[in-house]
Amino acid sequence: MIWGEEMNMFALGLALILAGVIFLALGLVNVYYNKFVFGNCEEYEAVVTKLRSIQGKSWSPYETIVPYAEYSVDGRLVEGAYYTPLIKSIVRLSVGETVTVQANPKNPKAFRIQEIEDTPEMQNVRKRTAVIVAVGAVILAVGIALIVLM
Repeated sequence: MIWGEEMNMFALGLALILAGVIFLALGLVNVYYNKFVFGNCEEYEAVVTKLRSIQGKSWSPYETIVPYAEYSVDGRLVEGAYYTPLIKSIVRLSVGETVTVQANPKNPKAFRIQEIEDTPEMQNVRKRTAVIVAVGAVILAVGIALIVLM
């Protein structure tokens, strides 16, 4: 009977390690993506070309949109898209409007707009990423402790 309980604790430890690694990976990929895409940003004057709705195609229960804009990077015209779908209620843009976008000249087809990034909703997204990394680290540590202390 004891051997069965030890196996259950070992299996639980392995499951927690796997869950912790998954949470850590999700959070760290998000952090890496933001640093890679926006590590060396420059600002460009852009014209909003479309606001594409992705309602029904998204995991979000809210109506989400992706803003697209055209801007010149090193003398060539680029049409870029916002790096992530946005909840429609936080986007106060209209087609034809001129805005300042931030993009990495090495990867100019993804951009962000600082005014949108400063909204409480987007600040909450950043906080959630930190929470996901922290939760992943705790779950991983508990899983390792279960196996080691068994």
